[in-house]
Amino acid sequence: MNLSLAPIGVPMRINKVRLKGEQKTQLANMGFVEDSELMAVSENAGNIIVNIKGSRVGIGKELATRIMITPSE
Repeated sequence: MNLSLAPIGVPMRINKVRLKGEQKTQLANMGFVEDSELMAVSENAGNIIVNIKGSRVGIGKELATRIMITPSE
């Protein structure tokens, strides 16, 4: 499943980031790398607020569809 479909308040783990180049590097700098844990906090007008590595980050729906996740164990 991708990040845009993540349930609110459920811990998830990133499997893959399907981006290349500068966008992938920018997301990696914010903590969006494989095996990172995150949690969707809220959704507002299609944008998703995510809690990752102790910070809250807003991600647009288009980028969220490129981040593949699974439930954290």
